[in-house]
Amino acid sequence: MSLDCENFFELEFYESFVIVTIYEGVFLTLEKAQIVREKIKAYYKSKDFVMITNRKFKHEVAKEVFLQGQPPNMKGLAIVSEEKTERDNAMIQQKLFDKSFAFFENLEEAKSWAEGYF
Repeated sequence: MSLDCENFFELEFYESFVIVTIYEGVFLTLEKAQIVREKIKAYYKSKDFVMITNRKFKHEVAKEVFLQGQPPNMKGLAIVSEEKTERDNAMIQQKLFDKSFAFFENLEEAKSWAEGYF
C-alpha cells in the first residue's frame, strides 16, 4: 500500500517494513516527523517493523527527530542513497539512533535486509 501524504512525504507499507520517501527540499522537523509516525502507527499499531528511508531526494532531518520518540515497535532503520554525502550524514545520524541501523546504496538490498530482519 502506498500513500502520498501531506505533500512532503510518501509511505509504502509492507508486512514487516515501511519505506519512507521525503520529498525534495523538505526540512524534516520534529512536527513533520510526528505526522509520519502517526501514519505508520495507524498501520502497524503495536506490530514490530523496520523503517527504510529512501533518500532519493535531497532533504534535511532535524537532529531532534532521532533524539525524541522513536516508536518502541520500530526495531531497525535502513537508509538508502547512492550519494556519498548522504552516507556521511547517515554515519552522524547513526550515533543518535540506539537500534539496529544500516546503510544501503539501493532499495532492493534494503528490502532484503528488512525482510530477513524478523
